[in-house]
Amino acid sequence: MKLLTVNVHAWLEEDQDEKIDILARTIAKRQYDVIALQEVNQRMDAQSVGRELKKDNYGLVLLEKLRVLGVEDYSYFWSFSHIGYDIYEEGVALLTKLPIVEVDAFYCSHHQKADAILSRKTLGLTLQYQHQLIEVYSCHINLPIAEGESQLDNVRTILDRTDTGHFKLLMGDFNADAFDDTSNYQAIKELGLLDSYDLALEKDRGTTVAKAIDGWSGHFQEKRLDYLFMTEARTVQSSNVVFNGVHHPPISDHFGLEVEIDI
Repeated sequence: MKLLTVNVHAWLEEDQDEKIDILARTIAKRQYDVIALQEVNQRMDAQSVGRELKKDNYGLVLLEKLRVLGVEDYSYFWSFSHIGYDIYEEGVALLTKLPIVEVDAFYCSHHQKADAILSRKTLGLTLQYQHQLIEVYSCHINLPIAEGESQLDNVRTILDRTDTGHFKLLMGDFNADAFDDTSNYQAIKELGLLDSYDLALEKDRGTTVAKAIDGWSGHFQEKRLDYLFMTEARTVQSSNVVFNGVHHPPISDHFGLEVEIDI
């Protein structure tokens, strides 16, 4: 199974249209089974095209670019989390080629109002893959210093969402740095999660943020904030950072994480 996760920092990037083109061309070439996106924005005042979606939703624009490239077999799901920068509706998204059994969007945070930046939605899909059901989640976890929030509570809420016993994949921006903020990173793993990076037969350094960004304004060093965590051990063929200037040009303030797993 080929998977990609990236915090796309939607509509806040310079040369945004060109950067979406880079993402679309990469998806068309790599043909990922599941793609998890975070900070997927749409303007609050944009034209509605569905129950939640607006015409300029980053994921809808991405889908249209994929169609131009001849890729039309992705299903797209998005869920609104909170208002960002006073003009955007920010959410999380999943794209998949696999058969979908169930869609589940829920708050993993204590804050659960759209006007609270600490409100964090998680989007989950139950998918059929080679005669088994798996659960995949696009996650954007609060910072360790978020007042009134707990990273571990956020993650626990996701893990406890179902008791199906299905293999679960938690993908996204966890805001815990495996390089420097090791206590928070280790605490997340101690909830019973395995880091696909640790198990990868082929991997790079793993850096997914290379500068100071929102929430990490005083941290200019390299960071590993983006992960694919698993609830059970599997053979991980590779874990590679993409959109980092080495493997494709950057498209966001986060790099992407591409993982191949033998499910």
